[in-house]
Amino acid sequence: MKFKTFAKTAGAVLMGGVVATAMTSTAQAEFPEKPIKIMVGFSAGGGTDTTARGFASYIHEAEAMNGMPAVIINKPGGSGMVAAKIVKDGEPDGYTLYMINSGSFAAAVMSAKGKAPVDPRKDFTNLGCISQLVTALTVHSSSPIKSAAEWVKHYKESGETVRWSTSGPATMHALIGHLFLDTNGIKHQVIPFQGGSKARGALVAQKVDASFNGVHLTAGFENEISVLGVPTAKRDPVNPDVPTFGEQGLPALKIAGPMCLWGPNGMPAETVAKLEAAVQHVSTVKGFNTFMSKSKLAAFHMTSAEGTEATQALFDTLQPVVDKISN
Repeated sequence: MKFKTFAKTAGAVLMGGVVATAMTSTAQAEFPEKPIKIMVGFSAGGGTDTTARGFASYIHEAEAMNGMPAVIINKPGGSGMVAAKIVKDGEPDGYTLYMINSGSFAAAVMSAKGKAPVDPRKDFTNLGCISQLVTALTVHSSSPIKSAAEWVKHYKESGETVRWSTSGPATMHALIGHLFLDTNGIKHQVIPFQGGSKARGALVAQKVDASFNGVHLTAGFENEISVLGVPTAKRDPVNPDVPTFGEQGLPALKIAGPMCLWGPNGMPAETVAKLEAAVQHVSTVKGFNTFMSKSKLAAFHMTSAEGTEATQALFDTLQPVVDKISN
């Protein structure tokens, strides 16, 4: 009797273990079972928010997502660090993710001088990139100067100090502005604002001489703003008429900020693979590409490995700029 009882109990335990294992495997295989949250560390309306909302509108169409949608949660503060820390400290289950361009991510971390609450190089997994944030040198349309080369020549010869606006004291746009002006030997004074739209407003109101800001923010302001050039290696696909600095005989810089989806380290490999597949799929959707083009943002796909490499390159390029302006 004792043997039968033991055998029956052992069988039940074994069966329970098999069922539990099967249930666990099924649960893992069914990711996602609920909507995904994508944290955005900036206010609504900017380049990151626009890209995230466009992405969220089509992610459910990816086969890997089981028809599940994504919702955007704006949590501005700390140059994106507030939202990033929420994702880092959350469960690594793939349900709470973060979207930001790598240039802004790198700039925020470096500017914190070792006190940043997160670092994408050690705390996050890159899940792929779907767009890029492009900085542009812009002036008021009333200016007779129509190219970056002509602009540089004017200020170098006149010796005037350029007063320029940007989206914050240490954003990617700000660091590129410092790098461009210092490289070309131009005296300058930065006027940082809380956000690109406010920096644009200062230029439109002619309170500054120029602005280093996202080129997408010129949409709807073509009569007030002239774009003189961009620091990318190639022309921005959605702004093909804007020449690069390199094309104009100036130091090329070759900088852009890939807009990537990030998750906390420790996510299951299968979850990571599904999210990477979703990013790749959305980048090919015609509706997403149309939406991004209308927003003056380019849609493309960069793998997680490429996104990780691009992020490290931005750290390497911009760290000397941060060190200089911090002294």
